[in-house]
Amino acid sequence: KLPFRAWLPFNYSSPMLFEIAYVHQSISLTAGSVLQIACDSLICGLLMHICSQIEIFECHLRKIVNNSHFLRECIMQHTCISKFAFMVNEKFRLIITVQFIVSTLVVCVTLYQLTKTNAKVLELVLYMSCMLTQIFLYCWYGNEVKLKSMQLINNLFEIEWLALEKDVKKDLLIITRCGILPIEFTSAYIFPMNLDSFVGV
Repeated sequence: KLPFRAWLPFNYSSPMLFEIAYVHQSISLTAGSVLQIACDSLICGLLMHICSQIEIFECHLRKIVNNSHFLRECIMQHTCISKFAFMVNEKFRLIITVQFIVSTLVVCVTLYQLTKTNAKVLELVLYMSCMLTQIFLYCWYGNEVKLKSMQLINNLFEIEWLALEKDVKKDLLIITRCGILPIEFTSAYIFPMNLDSFVGV
C-alpha cells in the first residue's frame, strides 16, 4: 500500500514499479515537510529579529543623553527597523496568505471529517493541530511585533524630556510621529496577524 492514495500514469502492481512509486511519495513527503518547517521557521525568526531590534532600540533610548548625533543614529535605526519590517511583510505576504487560506480550509475539512462515524479521530485531530499551530505561530509573533512597537511609544514618554536640549526634543518628536502607527503584519493587507485573527479562525 502506498503512503498516499494517488492516480499514477502506470500500473504499479509489479514490485519494482511499486517500490519506485513508494520511494517517490516518501521523498516528496519528506521534502515538502522540511520546506514547510523551514519556511515557517524563517518567517517566525524574522519576526523575532524585528522584536529584538525594537528592544535594542528601546535600550538605546533609555541611555539617551543630550547628544543630537547619537539621537540621529537612533532615528536611523528606527527607520531601518520600519523598512525591514515592511520588506518582510512585502516579501512573505503571498506565502502567509496562502498558508492562512490552506490551513483554514484544512481545519474546516478536518472538522467535517470528524463528524463522520468512521473517521480516524486521532489522525485528524493531530493533523488539525499541526495546521492550527502554523497559524498560531504567525499570529503570535505578528502580535509580539505589534505590541513591542506600541510599547516603544510609551517608553519614549518615560524619558526626562525637560532635561533635554531643544534639538534632541525635536528628534524625539520625529521618532514619536513615526512610531504612532505600530508595525503590523497582515495577510494580503486584509487580515492582521495577531491573536484576535487566530481566535477568529
